[in-house]
Amino acid sequence: MVPLYTYIVSYKGASRVTQGTHSNFKGFISSWCSNIPVGALPGLTPPLYKELVSKAYRGDFIAVENIKHVWRKCIEVGDSEFTVVAIQTQP
Repeated sequence: MVPLYTYIVSYKGASRVTQGTHSNFKGFISSWCSNIPVGALPGLTPPLYKELVSKAYRGDFIAVENIKHVWRKCIEVGDSEFTVVAIQTQP
């Protein structure tokens, strides 16, 4: 069975939640990055969104201490931090 992941992304005080079913949480940026609707994160202007997409595969997700099946990744976009949290919601 392929796990369901919940992704919580935040940027400049706004956040968005999405889900995706994948073999792992790392390589599927479409679930948390490529499909962000325009205006969902107001501070993420089109040029900043383009920057995010170009950096999405860089860096690693890091396990959140003391919480099972939760990982976090931060990406510097513009002058702010874009954060994505991946949670294995179902096995």
